[in-house]
Amino acid sequence: FRSLASVGRSAPADGSASVTSLAAAAAYEAAGLGPADLDCVEVHDAAASAELLITEQLGLAGPGQGAALLRSGQTALDGRVPVNTSGGLLARGHPIGATGLAQIVEAVTQLRGAADRRQVAGDRIALTQNAGGWHGHDNVVSVVHIFGRHVT
Repeated sequence: FRSLASVGRSAPADGSASVTSLAAAAAYEAAGLGPADLDCVEVHDAAASAELLITEQLGLAGPGQGAALLRSGQTALDGRVPVNTSGGLLARGHPIGATGLAQIVEAVTQLRGAADRRQVAGDRIALTQNAGGWHGHDNVVSVVHIFGRHVT
Protein backbone atom coordinates (compact mmCIF):
# COMPACT_ATOMS: atom_id res chain seq x y z
CA PHE A 1 0.00 0.00 0.00
CA ARG A 2 1.00 3.63 -0.27
CA SER A 3 -0.14 6.98 1.05
CA LEU A 4 -1.75 9.00 -1.71
CA ALA A 5 -2.51 12.08 0.39
CA SER A 6 -2.27 13.26 3.97
CA VAL A 7 -3.84 16.64 4.64
CA GLY A 8 -4.71 18.52 7.80
CA ARG A 9 -6.69 21.73 7.93
CA SER A 10 -7.70 24.08 10.70
CA ALA A 11 -11.10 25.72 10.81
CA PRO A 12 -11.52 29.20 9.34
CA ALA A 13 -12.01 31.72 12.14
CA ASP A 14 -15.24 33.00 10.64
CA GLY A 15 -16.78 29.50 10.43
CA SER A 16 -17.45 29.99 6.73
CA ALA A 17 -16.56 26.40 5.79
CA SER A 18 -16.42 22.96 7.40
CA VAL A 19 -12.88 22.05 8.36
CA THR A 20 -13.47 18.44 7.27
CA SER A 21 -14.78 19.61 3.88
CA LEU A 22 -11.63 21.72 3.44
CA ALA A 23 -9.31 18.86 4.42
CA ALA A 24 -11.17 16.38 2.20
CA ALA A 25 -11.06 18.70 -0.82
CA ALA A 26 -7.32 19.20 -0.38
CA ALA A 27 -6.70 15.45 0.04
CA TYR A 28 -8.77 14.59 -3.03
CA GLU A 29 -6.85 17.17 -5.04
CA ALA A 30 -3.46 15.91 -3.80
CA ALA A 31 -4.38 12.30 -4.62
CA GLY A 32 -6.05 13.13 -7.93
CA LEU A 33 -9.19 11.36 -6.73
CA GLY A 34 -12.70 12.14 -5.59
CA PRO A 35 -15.38 10.65 -3.33
CA ALA A 36 -16.54 8.24 -6.07
CA ASP A 37 -13.08 6.62 -6.10
CA LEU A 38 -13.21 5.49 -2.46
CA ASP A 39 -13.69 1.82 -1.60
CA CYS A 40 -13.79 2.11 2.20
CA VAL A 41 -13.81 4.93 4.73
CA GLU A 42 -13.08 5.30 8.45
CA VAL A 43 -14.54 8.44 10.07
CA HIS A 44 -14.30 10.04 13.50
CA ASP A 45 -17.76 9.13 14.78
CA ALA A 46 -17.34 10.18 18.42
CA ALA A 47 -21.10 10.80 18.55
CA ALA A 48 -23.81 8.75 16.85
CA SER A 49 -24.78 11.59 14.51
CA ALA A 50 -21.19 12.36 13.48
CA GLU A 51 -21.02 9.73 10.75
CA LEU A 52 -24.02 11.29 9.01
CA LEU A 53 -22.50 14.76 8.92
CA ILE A 54 -18.99 13.59 8.06
CA THR A 55 -20.18 11.54 5.07
CA GLU A 56 -21.71 14.77 3.76
CA GLN A 57 -18.52 16.75 4.46
CA LEU A 58 -16.44 14.12 2.63
CA GLY A 59 -18.72 14.38 -0.40
CA LEU A 60 -20.14 10.86 -0.08
CA ALA A 61 -23.62 12.36 0.32
CA GLY A 62 -25.07 15.75 -0.52
CA PRO A 63 -25.90 18.30 2.18
CA GLY A 64 -28.62 16.91 4.43
CA GLN A 65 -28.39 13.47 2.75
CA GLY A 66 -26.14 11.61 5.22
CA ALA A 67 -29.05 9.79 6.87
CA ALA A 68 -30.46 8.75 3.50
CA LEU A 69 -27.02 7.41 2.50
CA LEU A 70 -26.89 5.31 5.66
CA ARG A 71 -30.49 4.06 5.29
CA SER A 72 -29.83 3.07 1.66
CA GLY A 73 -27.24 0.49 2.76
CA GLN A 74 -24.50 2.08 0.66
CA THR A 75 -22.26 2.47 3.73
CA ALA A 76 -22.71 -1.17 4.85
CA LEU A 77 -19.89 -3.69 4.44
CA ASP A 78 -21.32 -4.86 1.11
CA GLY A 79 -22.42 -1.36 0.03
CA ARG A 80 -20.99 1.09 -2.49
CA VAL A 81 -18.63 2.71 0.04
CA PRO A 82 -18.41 0.90 3.39
CA VAL A 83 -17.95 3.31 6.31
CA ASN A 84 -16.31 2.33 9.60
CA THR A 85 -15.71 -1.33 8.82
CA SER A 86 -13.93 -1.46 12.18
CA GLY A 87 -17.16 -0.52 13.93
CA GLY A 88 -15.84 3.00 14.51
CA LEU A 89 -15.38 4.73 17.82
CA LEU A 90 -18.78 3.63 19.04
CA ALA A 91 -17.59 -0.01 18.84
CA ARG A 92 -13.98 0.26 20.03
CA GLY A 93 -14.08 3.27 22.33
CA HIS A 94 -12.40 6.61 21.91
CA PRO A 95 -8.81 6.43 23.09
CA ILE A 96 -7.74 10.05 22.69
CA GLY A 97 -4.57 10.15 20.63
CA ALA A 98 -4.88 6.56 19.44
CA THR A 99 -8.05 7.02 17.39
CA GLY A 100 -6.32 8.14 14.20
CA LEU A 101 -3.80 5.32 14.39
CA ALA A 102 -6.59 2.75 14.84
CA GLN A 103 -8.31 4.16 11.75
CA ILE A 104 -5.11 3.89 9.71
CA VAL A 105 -4.55 0.32 10.91
CA GLU A 106 -8.06 -0.58 9.74
CA ALA A 107 -7.53 1.10 6.35
CA VAL A 108 -4.21 -0.69 5.79
CA THR A 109 -5.66 -4.00 6.99
CA GLN A 110 -8.45 -3.58 4.43
CA LEU A 111 -6.00 -2.76 1.63
CA ARG A 112 -3.86 -5.77 2.51
CA GLY A 113 -6.93 -8.03 2.29
CA ALA A 114 -6.48 -9.18 5.89
CA ALA A 115 -9.72 -7.93 7.49
CA ASP A 116 -11.40 -11.36 7.58
CA ARG A 117 -15.18 -10.98 8.07
CA ARG A 118 -14.86 -7.17 7.78
CA GLN A 119 -13.10 -7.36 4.42
CA VAL A 120 -14.31 -5.06 1.66
CA ALA A 121 -14.18 -7.04 -1.58
CA GLY A 122 -11.81 -5.64 -4.19
CA ASP A 123 -10.90 -2.49 -2.30
CA ARG A 124 -8.06 -0.37 -3.66
CA ILE A 125 -8.57 3.09 -2.09
CA ALA A 126 -9.22 3.80 1.60
CA LEU A 127 -9.80 7.13 3.35
CA THR A 128 -9.49 7.99 7.02
CA GLN A 129 -10.83 11.16 8.64
CA ASN A 130 -10.03 12.28 12.17
CA ALA A 131 -10.83 15.55 13.92
CA GLY A 132 -10.29 17.26 17.22
CA GLY A 133 -11.16 20.25 19.32
CA TRP A 134 -14.43 22.10 19.10
CA HIS A 135 -15.27 25.75 18.54
CA GLY A 136 -18.69 27.10 17.65
CA HIS A 137 -20.27 24.55 15.34
CA ASP A 138 -17.25 22.72 14.00
CA ASN A 139 -14.05 20.90 14.88
CA VAL A 140 -10.93 23.02 15.17
CA VAL A 141 -8.82 20.67 13.03
CA SER A 142 -9.49 17.75 10.70
CA VAL A 143 -7.04 15.37 9.05
CA VAL A 144 -7.82 13.26 5.99
CA HIS A 145 -5.54 10.49 4.74
CA ILE A 146 -6.04 8.59 1.50
CA PHE A 147 -4.28 5.26 0.99
CA GLY A 148 -4.07 3.05 -2.07
CA ARG A 149 -2.76 -0.36 -2.89
CA HIS A 150 -0.90 -1.40 -5.98
CA VAL A 151 -2.92 -3.70 -8.20
CA THR A 152 -0.78 -6.20 -10.09
